[in-house]
Amino acid sequence: MELKKLLDAVAALTALMQTLLAVLERETTEMGVVNIDAMADSNREKEDLIEKIAAQEQLMKQAITGLIHREGLPADTSFGTLATSLAQRGDRELFNKRLELKSSAHKIQQVAVLNREIAEKFSSTVATTLTLITRLANQSNVYGSSGGYQQPRNGAVMINMEA
Repeated sequence: MELKKLLDAVAALTALMQTLLAVLERETTEMGVVNIDAMADSNREKEDLIEKIAAQEQLMKQAITGLIHREGLPADTSFGTLATSLAQRGDRELFNKRLELKSSAHKIQQVAVLNREIAEKFSSTVATTLTLITRLANQSNVYGSSGGYQQPRNGAVMINMEA
């Protein structure tokens, strides 16, 4: 019974993680075309999925604890050790489900890193562009930067009062 409960929990967690992976991959495309509304929707979906994943992880931990107790293993036995132990006894189903889960987690990590890099580069580009525009807008042969002084070569001082 505990094994079935754990297998169900792992399968549900894997399904949630696959859904999260699809959302992250869609987000990569949305960032590439700078679709702000779609990115906001993706963020809401990610937050919802992360909450569901956290709840499912708790169920999985409870199932792992129950199975560890049933198998007579130490209380601090990891999920991987439990799956390996069952596989050595001939029941490879949990071991295979664990590999699927681990693969999904790895793919999510890769796409999340890519998305973070895209977001950071986009942010850097926007900051650089804004700095350039600000410098161009505040450049003047007469007034100097907004609210500042410009010392002409003839010694007269002009003040920009538009700020």
